[in-house]
Amino acid sequence: MAEITNRGCKDILFPRMIWAIASSIVVQFIFMSCVILITNLSLTSPLSWLKDTWYMITCFQMWSYFMVLAGVIIFQGIVCSKNYLKSPPFTDTRFSIFCSLFTPHNFMIGCIYILIGGVLVWLHLSLEDGNYSYLKKPCKNIDGSCLVEEYLYLQIGGIWTGFYYFTKTNIFGFKNLQFSIIPELKYCQVKRGINNILPTAMTSALLPSIYYIIFYYFCGQYIRKVTTTILFINFEDESLDQLSKLINISLIFHTWLYATLFALTMNSMHLLFQAHLTEWMPFEIGQNIYNNNCPSVTLPEALSMNNIPIIQHLGYLDLFNIAQKDKQRRAHLFTLSQPGGHPYNWNGIIEKCIELLKKYSDDINDICSGKQDVNNAIVTNIVAPVSIVDKQFSYNMRSLTTQASSIASTISESDIVNSTPTIGKFIVDLLTTTKQNIINYLLSKPIIFYFFGTQNNSKIQNLLANGQPIIWATEAISSLVVCSIEEDPYGIAQKDLPRIVELLLSLKQSLDNLHKMNLLMRKTSYDDKKKRQMLLSLRSANKRSIYKITMAFKSYINDLAFEQNIKDQLQNFINCRE
Repeated sequence: MAEITNRGCKDILFPRMIWAIASSIVVQFIFMSCVILITNLSLTSPLSWLKDTWYMITCFQMWSYFMVLAGVIIFQGIVCSKNYLKSPPFTDTRFSIFCSLFTPHNFMIGCIYILIGGVLVWLHLSLEDGNYSYLKKPCKNIDGSCLVEEYLYLQIGGIWTGFYYFTKTNIFGFKNLQFSIIPELKYCQVKRGINNILPTAMTSALLPSIYYIIFYYFCGQYIRKVTTTILFINFEDESLDQLSKLINISLIFHTWLYATLFALTMNSMHLLFQAHLTEWMPFEIGQNIYNNNCPSVTLPEALSMNNIPIIQHLGYLDLFNIAQKDKQRRAHLFTLSQPGGHPYNWNGIIEKCIELLKKYSDDINDICSGKQDVNNAIVTNIVAPVSIVDKQFSYNMRSLTTQASSIASTISESDIVNSTPTIGKFIVDLLTTTKQNIINYLLSKPIIFYFFGTQNNSKIQNLLANGQPIIWATEAISSLVVCSIEEDPYGIAQKDLPRIVELLLSLKQSLDNLHKMNLLMRKTSYDDKKKRQMLLSLRSANKRSIYKITMAFKSYINDLAFEQNIKDQLQNFINCRE
């Protein structure tokens, strides 16, 4: 079954990634053509301007250079696809975050960013027919070749831009796939995304350009010296690392233009991967038990794929669409197996949803209870570390003897012989308590806690980052239960109705406790805003789901097998007091 599932996942994801990479190459060609059109602008002779631009776009030199860029983009798509297919590792301390930065995968992505930044500038400078098209030129006063520092300046600027965006998107932030709140077609997502990334890229390119001008003002002489030494060329022009030379409209425009083009390249690839990988697809609701060679992924299998989050998200998105607007597939969900008469389809799906929601609710409860007790536990363990032996053999009196003599005076030799397992357990507990006390003491030091202490909101942010399947699961099971009143001829959903309602109420209580703790209101970064919005969306979806069920079954509340406390909680929803 594992091989079937893996093969089915490859059949689903591999064509989507191929189309995303191919679309990205086409988009880069369009961007490159637009840049060539802009850089060769000539208002005095528009016909020759368009003719020369068309010749440059269709010439063999252009296509040979572009094939190099296309190869780099393909390699980037293959490497970066791992970020889209797997969720980022959970890091709860600053030290673990620091260690996660220095991985071979991250190093490879950094090299690709720098390579793309350099290749983009090299490609456009090679196609332009101007003063910045070549690195070397014949010297005027001496024999040999001399350095064209403007070319070097722009080339290093492309490398700088790649490094800047790598640190911004892979060290100080991470890009994950975001599913639309309202599912859209690929064309609509790309059209809306292009309208957003164009102005964003133009404004985001300002900072790296300014930083690079400042960097070259201080370090330009060293870069120039190293370049001339390695290439064995001369330099006879006035140096560029001067304020009067750096404030050059043409250089500033080219630096900003290439930074904008790099931002468009990265953002458009992310947009195209997101549009292709998050596109809705239907799954088979059930698998034929007599055909185990079917390689397709069924809906229950997709709902349980925690190791491949994108498949799990697609599964819950399909379940949400089934519950909302696909009556034919809902009928297949409410059917019984033949022969046997068992609700395999319903059981396979509802169990996965209940398991996911219960685990999510338990994780929130663990975090909330841990937040309330952690300070008291640390203070108790540090200020008054009382071992198990002290609790068991001392009676609130100060012991003037050592721990070993106290144990020897309390426990006789016959007790030791007859209670060897108890002493072994005591030693293990003693070592565990001592270890925990040492850890708590070390974490009480501010510097050590800053690097190795667990961050307050790391677990909460990790939970909220994975909240989208919870929204779809709550909406889906509530809609399915409501539709079962008219579409479930066998009463399959009714047997699970008490469990579903109790689970939704438990999840509501957990989300309310998390909201009351107010742990995400201190920071104002973009990621924290998204997490707060996710918490609000979770609470809204949960309440909406409970309201759907209560309004549909309010005439049968007293007839259903609910406990009294559940009926009391549902009464608030019936009276619309929540």
